[in-house]
Amino acid sequence: MDMIWNTPLWVVIAAAALAVLFAHAALLKVTDLDLLVHHLAGYGVPVNARASVARTVIALEGFTAGALLSPWRDLGAGLAALLLGVYALAMALQLLQRRVIDCGCGGQALPISWVLVLRNALLIALSWSASQPADMRELVWVDFGVVVAAVLLMVVLYTAIHQVLMQQALLRQRLFSGSL
Repeated sequence: MDMIWNTPLWVVIAAAALAVLFAHAALLKVTDLDLLVHHLAGYGVPVNARASVARTVIALEGFTAGALLSPWRDLGAGLAALLLGVYALAMALQLLQRRVIDCGCGGQALPISWVLVLRNALLIALSWSASQPADMRELVWVDFGVVVAAVLLMVVLYTAIHQVLMQQALLRQRLFSGSL
């Protein structure tokens, strides 16, 4: 069982899935920098640091995506784990203070929750998988098809879970506001 986590195919799938996640996150943030700055305010980032922190986050996410698909896959996986850990810690600190803010995950508003902290922990585990040394054999065309299919499946699952969480948040908001 231990061998599956360092097979070339699984390592490439993990790295590619994380690369898609981080590229998408960077793209969402760069297209709406003001919203990212607003999210950073919710997390308590000082006003004079928000713009530089926002640009740094975008640059790190973009670099992480590229590194995961390059010979620097280990560096990309380490950066992915670090960023995901920082994001999880930031959400957990807000939750412990009983503050409910938008997670800043991109797209429609989604309040932070322990489920999002858990999601990031699972993504950190995926980062660990992407960092594993694998006997990188020559991948054949069938392998690339498997990688594309697996990454597409992961994207669909991630999006579906995100949608369920958004719908739960909307339902909770309607229940507590009495508009249901």
